Amino acid sequence: MPCTFSSVLNPPLGLVNKIAGLTPENPFYTPEYLEVRKRLGAEGCALALDSNDGLVRGCLAFLTRGKLNSRLEITSLPVLEDQEIFWDGVFRFCREQNISVVSAYTFASAEAAITFAEKRTSHKMRSEYRLDLTQPDLWKVMNRRSHRLIKTARSAGLTIRRSNDHNAREIHVSLANLSLDRRRGHGNSIDYSIEMEDVNAFINCGAGELVQVIRGDEVHATMLIARSRTGAYAQSSGTSTDGREMGASHFLFYETACFLKAESVTVFNLGGADEHSKGLQEFKLGLGSKRIQLESAEFFTGGALKRIVTGAVSLVKGGAMPI
Repeated sequence: MPCTFSSVLNPPLGLVNKIAGLTPENPFYTPEYLEVRKRLGAEGCALALDSNDGLVRGCLAFLTRGKLNSRLEITSLPVLEDQEIFWDGVFRFCREQNISVVSAYTFASAEAAITFAEKRTSHKMRSEYRLDLTQPDLWKVMNRRSHRLIKTARSAGLTIRRSNDHNAREIHVSLANLSLDRRRGHGNSIDYSIEMEDVNAFINCGAGELVQVIRGDEVHATMLIARSRTGAYAQSSGTSTDGREMGASHFLFYETACFLKAESVTVFNLGGADEHSKGLQEFKLGLGSKRIQLESAEFFTGGALKRIVTGAVSLVKGGAMPI
């Protein structure tokens, strides 16, 4: 039975809950995550495919309006059996709302092959690392190096703390950015930083929590996890220099996986790693996760005149618009 596309700006809670219920392991479909993005300045939108029997597929999207261009971000694409119906509907919605850029991401997506090429200006292959928490023994799926480093952490007296207080948030931002700087120093291209505003939004809206590795009063590793009913996603993390020597990162991810499993979470997504981050890939695979091949893409839905103006402004700023 063919599906019909619908788009709803500022969707009602009932519709958001239906979308979340289709994929309960996805933290980016929840009402709490919708509230996070609204607090950070975006308008929420629901994109849905319906049949005669009701909702078949759906996701949340977020609209930001600028002076030159308005952008629609799809944070986590759903599985799409009929891409043409979905993307035709998205582009029709963009024309109605005068949206000129669509960014299609696949964070926590079960799978996402973006085969629709019309209006596409960029395309990127990416990977995420998904740990199946329904496995009976998480210790057995890890490699020897992970075992050794977790034992080192325990011998060093490291313990886990779950705390969302202001001090924990400040430490998280500091250590997460320290880790990003470390990766930049190793030649990785990273054009973002961890901001307190984002951390506050996740925690204050009930969309996530902080988990940290401590010894005494000192924090050696930290992670912000986004939560849904049966899923969790490692949103950002960081480790101190001493913590790296003591196996704090491996200890943090393993102990987090264990308490998530005890709380009936079935999927712990360890996040992504680009093709140049071999060490990060090995770290996540060593914890027993499976690599999931995904894609992301950007589409330009504005008219020819807006494309010319946008390109000219980009050149003045020293950049170039992808074509």
